[in-house]
Amino acid sequence: MQVFITGATGIVGSHMLIRLLRAGNNVRVFVRENSNRQVIKNALDYNGLSHERLEYVVGDISDPYGLKSAMADCEEVYHCAAMVSFDPLLTNRLVEVNAGGTANIVNACLELGVQRLCYISSTAAIGDVWVDGYLTEQSAWTTDKGRSGYSLSKRYAELEVWRGREEGLNALIVNPGLVVGAGNWGESSTTIILSCENGMTFYPSGSNGFVGADDIARFCLEGMEKAWFNGSYLLIAENLSFKEFFGHCTDAFGSRTPKIGIPKSLAKVGQLLLMMLEALRINFLSITSQNIDSAYRTSVYSNEQAVAMGFEFMPVKSAIKKMVDQYKKEKAS
Repeated sequence: MQVFITGATGIVGSHMLIRLLRAGNNVRVFVRENSNRQVIKNALDYNGLSHERLEYVVGDISDPYGLKSAMADCEEVYHCAAMVSFDPLLTNRLVEVNAGGTANIVNACLELGVQRLCYISSTAAIGDVWVDGYLTEQSAWTTDKGRSGYSLSKRYAELEVWRGREEGLNALIVNPGLVVGAGNWGESSTTIILSCENGMTFYPSGSNGFVGADDIARFCLEGMEKAWFNGSYLLIAENLSFKEFFGHCTDAFGSRTPKIGIPKSLAKVGQLLLMMLEALRINFLSITSQNIDSAYRTSVYSNEQAVAMGFEFMPVKSAIKKMVDQYKKEKAS
């Protein structure tokens, strides 16, 4: 089968690519001109796969005509690409890339008669109303107020896929939590885990839902095959406090486990300073006020819909170990 994938240089996309190739597909990889393809090479080498059934096409999801041309003759599309940032100054750009680009993907699928689309959304697109102690696929989205630009962009992008469904497109929608997996080391969520390499002392008091990148890819291929095209699916292996999560990360590295919680009151002081800088359109740090919000937010997600499909998740501790093992092997080579 000829399939088309965006975002293959990212964590989820590279794992999706591996699964697609293992399943015997011919894969057309849509990349930007300046994309770093090393993560794809590393993933293929690590998994003992060749480039034989791989084809690169250079373009941008913001270009509807180039996108449609690149997607021609593909039977399935896996849309994993997204701009990820929690910088308030980039809200408009996030919406333009994530929502606008997804609209172009959906339109191209409809015009070309693509059989199936898989869209990688996010827990950031989930509503804010708790259901029996959890945030679920049925949680209502009550307001845009207080949401990060990234959250808004993924919400609007997901709505484009729902619109495509209304127009006849078969689409699988998944909402992964914080993703654990190999990728461009030092970028995206790999930064969080690699920060534990030399040990940690402090931790924030929040919690989040976590999932292995390979689990996302495995669920998506199964969902496309079995036509799970109704609703959406939260992909959460485990809900963990950040203390527990960083404990798993430091264990994988054999480094110092964090033991001191940073008081929320102290973090709020730092957040206010960051907000002042952001209001002045100054951003020279690697952390934003929205990052601090996330670190102290208690988020607990339900994975019941995914589990009800018979899917079993890998424990987060195992996903972290798998990622760290690959990192150490690549670092040593």
